[in-house]
Amino acid sequence: MLTAETASTLTGLLQRIIYHKAESGFVIASFQVEGQNEPITIKGTLGGFNEDETLQLKGRWQQHPLYGSQFLVEEAMPVLPSSLDGIQRYLASGIYSGIGEKTAERIVAAFGEDTFRVIDEEPERLLKEVPRFTRKQLEVLHQAREEQRGLREVMTYLHGAGVSNAQAQRIFQRYGLNSIQVLRENPYQLTELPGIGFLTADAIARKLGFAADSLERAVAGTVYVIEQQAQQGHTCLPQELLLEKVCTELHLPEERTRQAIDHLLQERQLKGRDSVHLTGGNQSLLSRPRFYFAEQRIAENLFRLLESAALTNFGPSAELLDACQERLDLRLDSVQHQAIQAALQHKVLILTGGPGTGKTTIIRFILELMLPQIPETALAAPTGRAAKRLSEATGHSASTIHRLLEAGNQGFQRNQDNPLEYELLIIDETSMIDTLLMDALLEAIPSPSRLILVGDVDQLPSVGAGAILQDLIASQQIPVVRLETIFRQAQDSLITLNAHRVRKGELPDLEGPLNSSELRDFYFMQEGDPQRIVDKLLRVCTERIPERFGFDPLNQVQVLTPMHRGLTGSIHLNQRLQEVFNPSGEGVEFKQWQFRVGDKVMQQVNNYDKEVFNGDTGQIREVNTETRELRVEFEHAIIPYTASELDQLQLAYAISVHKSQGSEYAAVLLPLTHHHYLMLQRNLLYTAMTRGKELFVLIGTPEAIDQAVRTVGTLTRYTALNYELAEVRRILDKAR
Repeated sequence: MLTAETASTLTGLLQRIIYHKAESGFVIASFQVEGQNEPITIKGTLGGFNEDETLQLKGRWQQHPLYGSQFLVEEAMPVLPSSLDGIQRYLASGIYSGIGEKTAERIVAAFGEDTFRVIDEEPERLLKEVPRFTRKQLEVLHQAREEQRGLREVMTYLHGAGVSNAQAQRIFQRYGLNSIQVLRENPYQLTELPGIGFLTADAIARKLGFAADSLERAVAGTVYVIEQQAQQGHTCLPQELLLEKVCTELHLPEERTRQAIDHLLQERQLKGRDSVHLTGGNQSLLSRPRFYFAEQRIAENLFRLLESAALTNFGPSAELLDACQERLDLRLDSVQHQAIQAALQHKVLILTGGPGTGKTTIIRFILELMLPQIPETALAAPTGRAAKRLSEATGHSASTIHRLLEAGNQGFQRNQDNPLEYELLIIDETSMIDTLLMDALLEAIPSPSRLILVGDVDQLPSVGAGAILQDLIASQQIPVVRLETIFRQAQDSLITLNAHRVRKGELPDLEGPLNSSELRDFYFMQEGDPQRIVDKLLRVCTERIPERFGFDPLNQVQVLTPMHRGLTGSIHLNQRLQEVFNPSGEGVEFKQWQFRVGDKVMQQVNNYDKEVFNGDTGQIREVNTETRELRVEFEHAIIPYTASELDQLQLAYAISVHKSQGSEYAAVLLPLTHHHYLMLQRNLLYTAMTRGKELFVLIGTPEAIDQAVRTVGTLTRYTALNYELAEVRRILDKAR
């Protein structure tokens, strides 16, 4: 483990680059400090500097348990060498194309310590006083010196503005010698760069003297606020609400914020919808363009499917259904019959219901009935875990939606121009699908295809922006079959019965102590103190569940939590669980995490290049502490991660309820207290309960459970899909 010791400034020669990661600029190198005999090891963001360059480094000493003392570079500046030997070696280092060792030797012999002044101020002297020195060499040398001076000026300016070395290098890579001009004109342009968000750009701008109420700040701040709201699930915001949030969060006057919104609308960085009916009256809705057009296309493509003829038509046949029931040895109730007939009749169908209501049974029947006539059928789900569950439940191969659409670094390969080649698509866990993914999916489905969307509308909405399943059902534009009946085999499960109680707004049955001799699948442990909750959770997870139920605590037991912060949040719980499951070994520190070999981790974002997606879980198999690289084993492959990609991972011993969607675990533990008051929602508790397949343990207070059950809709998402569906319907009706 690395521990900070001393902050220092060093000047010396960059001798040898041992390791360089081009995309991040991360370097491990040998560095000869002036006045010292032995070189030191340095590491940090040093992209753009070459061997044999003289640098001034600012940073801190660290002690590595294996490699000893190292210098972590936080800021680097080029410095011209002052010794004759240093000047000669610098000129011949390859920085100046066409200047070799012999030429460098002749230049230094002619001008000595005055070499750089002559090059910069009296360059024509090189032609006169240096033997065999050519005009072409002079031009190359002059141009390179101009670029170096520019780099030094830029780096000096950026560091003076409070920009970190890594950020400075990123800025220089994008804007080059124009970097200073960009910052002086509008430092908020930096938000275009990865790793430099609004808050960083704002701090730089304020240091450079930009007023707190400048139009530049108001424009960038408005984009920042609406993007933050997108991360909370909103595809749009009422204009007055956006105005209020920007004014409050950025302490801006209302008039300036209205000017910023008008500017963004004129520049098409915001798109507006006027007079949209919401609770409380008609309002103007504002969206970022990607959500605005995505919701439009979703509506248009759904009606495109609904209005087109199917390649294969099915007639509801009682004889056919009876024969299918015999083959599968299953019996359908009237609602399930209705669902299957609807699937045979409609181009697009939504099938929704809670656990134990027979959604999987219906999918199996549909496949049994349709596959003989439609072999070109695809099953898919938003996550790898959900796809695996769907495949196991149906006996047919299923993939993630991303793989179905052939996601890659250039986006989705399957689209309107290169559509999918399936006549029937069944998509499970539709509640998890966000707006952008649904847009991509529908764009790739050809008009004659059938689409069946399966999901539980009472679960939490998607992690990404939107409330697709909820909006589609509420629109009343798509045929829907809702399954309510809990079948006999499911009635034996307290998990299922309690989940349905919660869904209907009833308190779950909390009776049945953990020390009862009769094993159940649902237990409640009353505790209100957060620290004691953590202690109990650790003991139940690592001792009592393995002893009484035989589950592997690492691979079969999953801790869920409503929040990230606090003693019972995912960050602290992960740290405590890591101490139990994986307490030692080589690791790499990143923010609040220490990643070690054997750790359970989760992917936080979609990475199309690596084919790993938000919510995928894996286990770390290799750690390189020097280069800060990891190799993580997921279900489909072992994936490498560079130091710059560590922000894509988090420990997964404990995860949020949101991130558990689409997954199913043998055993689930959930802490729930009044400390989670912001997240005490009915759909959150319901979702958590339905993740436990064989065991669910709830640790908390009856008051918190009561609040969660009673709280509905306080986290309503702003979306415009309903509006777009109604608009398309209106246009179609008018055209008829």
